[in-house]
Amino acid sequence: MSNARFKLVRKLSQKKFRRELKLFVAEGLRLCEEIPPALIEFGFFTREFLSDTRAQLLIERLTKFAPLEEISPSSLEKISDTQTPQGILLVARQKLSTLDEVNAKRIVVALDGVQDPGNVGTILRTAAAFDCGLILLDGSAELFNPKVIRSTMGALFNMTVATSTHEEFLSAMRTRELLAAAVDSSAEVYFRHDLNKPVAIVFGSEASGVSQEILSVARKIFIPMSGRVESLNVAISAAIILSEAVRQKNCPRDKLTQKLFGGVRVDD
Repeated sequence: MSNARFKLVRKLSQKKFRRELKLFVAEGLRLCEEIPPALIEFGFFTREFLSDTRAQLLIERLTKFAPLEEISPSSLEKISDTQTPQGILLVARQKLSTLDEVNAKRIVVALDGVQDPGNVGTILRTAAAFDCGLILLDGSAELFNPKVIRSTMGALFNMTVATSTHEEFLSAMRTRELLAAAVDSSAEVYFRHDLNKPVAIVFGSEASGVSQEILSVARKIFIPMSGRVESLNVAISAAIILSEAVRQKNCPRDKLTQKLFGGVRVDD
């Protein structure tokens, strides 16, 4: 069984097999702690991994749900996607939300052609922190790419996330306002927009931006900058705008000015 499972893990390093088999690979203590045990198919760990009490508790918990096998560090290195394996590797089933489930969130984040796995994972983690739903549109990095999964730091398994075509996305979002982050003369400053109502905020790649298909029907917003920089990293842009949406919900303008300035209203 070990040889068959080794071969399967190696197959899952390729996108086509992850899509076909609906499986993915996760490595590392923290990440493996976040995976719902019911999704796990099987896993491997090393004896050295068990030197940590937290790791022992994880293995003890997971063995109730799936077969886990102890292997040597050298064997783990052969199937690991990382340069320095952390002593545990799990194979689990992919699980996605529906567009309706994502649409139930007050704020929906959509990634349009964001291809860098690190950026996608970081934005997903940010969206989870601010309780947003997230949709990966065609052309973005694959959700279950190992680099994306590592960048989420486990947030992927505790949030509402779906994949969609542009057409499906626009149809599903027709009941909410559509915003697109864009450097455009017709764009408005993001913090002057009312983000308290249900909105869908689209972020595009740094190279190409949001697709024209979405820009043609969206309201454009931008982040003002005073330095000599053309644009911000897309993950940083997402964090800035989403933090403002949460601020508006939890600390409306009147409450904010009272809190900061002792009840004295400050004009723009």
